[in-house]
Amino acid sequence: MGPFGYGYFIRRLIATLGLLLITCDCVDSTRDVLDLISNLQSRTGFTNITGQNNRTTAIYLQDSSRNVAVSDYLLRKALRIFKDSSELTFLATMKQEIGNSGSILAFSSDIYRFFEIESSGQQDEIRVHYRHDQHHYVLTFPYSLADNKWHKLAVTVTTNHVTIFVDCLKVYEHDIQIVDRVPPSSDIQLFVGQQSRQHALFRGGLQDVQIVTQAHGYVLQCPVQETDCPTCSQYQALEEQLQRAEKRIKELEQCECHKGCRYNGTSKKEGEVWHPDQCTLCDCKNGTVQCRKLDCPPALCDHPVYREGQCCPLCMTNCYFNGKYYHHGESVSPKVCVTCTCNDGNMECERMDPEVSCPNLNCPEEKRLHIEGECCPVCEGTDFCGLGNNCHSNASCINLSTRFACQCLPGYRGDGVHCKDVDECLTKGGKYGHHCNGQTICENTIGSYLCKCPSGHIPEDPYNCTGSGYDFSNSAPGRESDGTFLLTFFSLILVILWVSGVR
Repeated sequence: MGPFGYGYFIRRLIATLGLLLITCDCVDSTRDVLDLISNLQSRTGFTNITGQNNRTTAIYLQDSSRNVAVSDYLLRKALRIFKDSSELTFLATMKQEIGNSGSILAFSSDIYRFFEIESSGQQDEIRVHYRHDQHHYVLTFPYSLADNKWHKLAVTVTTNHVTIFVDCLKVYEHDIQIVDRVPPSSDIQLFVGQQSRQHALFRGGLQDVQIVTQAHGYVLQCPVQETDCPTCSQYQALEEQLQRAEKRIKELEQCECHKGCRYNGTSKKEGEVWHPDQCTLCDCKNGTVQCRKLDCPPALCDHPVYREGQCCPLCMTNCYFNGKYYHHGESVSPKVCVTCTCNDGNMECERMDPEVSCPNLNCPEEKRLHIEGECCPVCEGTDFCGLGNNCHSNASCINLSTRFACQCLPGYRGDGVHCKDVDECLTKGGKYGHHCNGQTICENTIGSYLCKCPSGHIPEDPYNCTGSGYDFSNSAPGRESDGTFLLTFFSLILVILWVSGVR
């Protein structure tokens, strides 16, 4: 191979591994570990139980009226590391009741959701709520945790990436928008097992709910979990193996090398092309396997279908039922306990037997409510919001006696399902107007507004620039006031002189 033989490249690889050891932060470094359960503000709203292990405290959450939040000291520390850390991992060992939808942990207030990790037993989803440029975003991952079994959950968040581990296995990773690191509101709390005082109440057991800084925080939950970087012992073993390989390769450098590729344990010839699946095309070129995904045209329908053996999704035939068109996969309930689903042009209806299909209720018969238009009864005091709702991200879900209602948050206008930001600066006073006085200028923000002084700074008193350091003598309004004062003064002198002359 000339002056740059295999031995040269092996030595370069050893040097690269040494650099990788430092770059990936595989050496021991200090990290912050915040344990939320051991720092709760109140000891009510839950009961202590035996968790998956006996080394740490485990709690069981079931009450519908509770306020389980961490202490102010831990909240301040959590907000600081949330702001300053480029990578955070949120850990929880959990045992969630079947069908429950609730938050595992949440930075939020009663009206503002800043960051939240939620498990939905209704939709079988893991949800990560975050903010980008003051807008609310939700990342959903299809995975069922609400099965009344213990699971280990780890969610790693970097500046623009999320990775999900369940029971020490990486199940999802996804790019996201750049995460807002500082909440705009000062009344944020760090809740455990709920989104706020009333919403997204988690039911089940929680243990080892922690926030971990530095890279690879999930290894605290799963010490034998592989990381992207080798450990010190793994690096030393790799170095020894490469040194032995270097010695062997020196003996083989004089042999003629026939190029080829290895793919999943099989040999591929130079120039060979193959399909590992219907959507991937691979080839062997210069001893390297290169694979690429096939491009598909956009499927212009709501419920595209993937056929066996085909790569690209297909749009199926819509259905016409009771004077209305429905997309493939769309369902409708024309009668109580009857569900009809569109299946490639045919509306297939199925009657549900309440005795068989409805969930068992843990309340006496006199406490059960039969809601008009609904097949299954519910218990009085049911958390309809927790069962699933379609409220807008900038709306609050309110439990009523037989259903839920959506109400837009202050600073927004709409029906609760659709909420738009109100520009308060267009109107002065009233419910949807601003209340800045003559000294301040209104500036609209998402969900609110600011009253700024003419100099551009925000005063301590949001409605008055007086006493906030603003120099009125150098402003245009100040000069106009001085001119008015002088004119009034001289006019008064002339009047006094004229009256004196008359007398």
